[in-house]
Amino acid sequence: MTAIERVRRARAALLGALTASALLHAAAAFALVLGLAALLDAATQASLSIRKAVVPLALLGATVAAAVRLWRGRGALGLTGVALFIEEQTPGLQYALVTAVEPAGHRDASLLDRAVEQSWSSAALHSPIRRALIPPLLVGVVLLGALAVLPRAALSRILDPRAGDALLAPRGLGAPESRLTTLVVVVTPPPYARLPTETLEEPLSVRALVGSAIHLRGRGAALPAPESLRVETPGGAVLPAIVGDTWSVSLRMPEAPQVVRLTDRGRSRLLTLEPVVDASPTVVLRSPERDTTYGLPRGIISVDATASDDIGIERVWIELLLTTGGGERFSTTTRTLATVSPGGARAAAASITIRLDTMRLGPGDVLNLRAVARDGNTVSGPGEGSSETRTIRIHDPSLANAIPIVPASVAVLDTTVLSQRMLIIRAETLLVRRRRMPADSFRVQSLRLGERQLMLYDRVQALILELETATDVGFVGETEESKLLRVAGVAMRRAEDELRKIRVAEALPEMYRALDALDKGRTSRRLYLRGMLPRIVVDLEQVRLKGTDSASAGPRPARLPLADLRRALLTRLDRIVAGTGAAALADSLTMLRAVALTGAPDAAPLLARALEAIRGGTDPAAALRAARRALDRATESAVLSPWRGGP
Repeated sequence: MTAIERVRRARAALLGALTASALLHAAAAFALVLGLAALLDAATQASLSIRKAVVPLALLGATVAAAVRLWRGRGALGLTGVALFIEEQTPGLQYALVTAVEPAGHRDASLLDRAVEQSWSSAALHSPIRRALIPPLLVGVVLLGALAVLPRAALSRILDPRAGDALLAPRGLGAPESRLTTLVVVVTPPPYARLPTETLEEPLSVRALVGSAIHLRGRGAALPAPESLRVETPGGAVLPAIVGDTWSVSLRMPEAPQVVRLTDRGRSRLLTLEPVVDASPTVVLRSPERDTTYGLPRGIISVDATASDDIGIERVWIELLLTTGGGERFSTTTRTLATVSPGGARAAAASITIRLDTMRLGPGDVLNLRAVARDGNTVSGPGEGSSETRTIRIHDPSLANAIPIVPASVAVLDTTVLSQRMLIIRAETLLVRRRRMPADSFRVQSLRLGERQLMLYDRVQALILELETATDVGFVGETEESKLLRVAGVAMRRAEDELRKIRVAEALPEMYRALDALDKGRTSRRLYLRGMLPRIVVDLEQVRLKGTDSASAGPRPARLPLADLRRALLTRLDRIVAGTGAAALADSLTMLRAVALTGAPDAAPLLARALEAIRGGTDPAAALRAARRALDRATESAVLSPWRGGP
């Protein structure tokens, strides 16, 4: 074997040892950073952002350690450096290897080969290689062994940090034994929202869609007196489910803000539930832009609509309402056109072209167009939004010579009849879906139907009043139409009462009875007058105080002051800051913020900032001043006179 071949083999061995040594140094540095981070986390329960930076920092340390080791052994890359290294280990070579590697000054290669062969010893490389490999190997084994001894949960918090793993953290020295100190909240939105599950650690409030599942989780179930752990909601106390050392409570995001109180052996903490209401879709009818009257039923109408929603749209369609006929006899037909199913997209569009020539329209016919969109809300919906209605009329030449008359009642029952029919359809649909709906959702829908039935009842009462007191044309009294409307009003009132009692099946017969009476009232005989009665001029100066009846007027009652919620919140905030101790300040502000979420939404974030300051141990004065300024600027003063009553 020549001297050059020996040097090359030695270089390969040294490069292999150098690579192995660099890897061992990298592993040791990686394990060292992880071990230090685990110790820091055990002592202080490091935050999620700090724990997420541990693995990148450990990789950086490993890279630096490997780079330093490779840089220090860079001499093994060249044959000359390897030759000099071997010469240092074997002085008997007398620089024969260096001369063989650089033969420019010596021509007899065979002589050099013999000289190297006589003094060469492979054992000269063993000692440097052992020194390069054994120390980092021992350090790495010790560090990896220390990591293996750590609890799996502690190591998981470092290697795979994620929200919610606070329950896996070891308790620090001197930590209070409370089940409330570590709280994890898992928020699962309703399936229709297609939103990811969110995990919160130690939150002051939880903001989520109405109907979301709220899972409260904590640890310490094995501590004494587990029965003392309670979760108090406005609907009553909820006992936790205990599995091992972990307790959990499942709640549902309500429709209005609520404050949940968690108590454990004299300790308590508050958690605010902030519901996010799924808004109904917003629909815009872009074309046609305005109402139009056509002389002849010919032409093309382009209908174009867009819809948007905060969560997602399930269906968009164009609704066409065709009214034909005239006078007291007419018919109405509803058609659904251009139905689009966006599949949960936040924006959608629907368009269609209508040819009037093919619709067999006649003089006096009316065509109403609107766009409707429906979202996928299966909790409190579905929410439905509609655009403005465009009216397309076909001109009727016979109306040009009609004699103008003044009716005793200008009340139009058509819209009331249609509204009652739609209300019945919704009640029937709700009754069919009852088995598949949660009890709370069924109750909410029934109450909403009751509110709409009451609105229709108020509208019918207004129509009755207008029919029976047509003083402008000199008529006061009952009519055939008003009698039928009274029957409908009584049935509506009974249906509204049943719906408020969550008895939809019992309400439907009354709703049918009301619809039948409205239909009869719409087609009944009406009273028409051709002219107005003459007006009578009265001289007030001559008739004033001429009556013989004695008046018995007493003092007028004082008018109640107008309610100002923001002023009440401002007064309450001042009282809390002035008279509440430091220990109860956070709880009082939490309750105040829950009311401000609906009464003063602009002040709620400022109160949340004050709560964060209190929680972090800093001064909340700046945030409280900002909240007070927000409430003070927007408080409303009474717009009426300051009169409070008197004779």
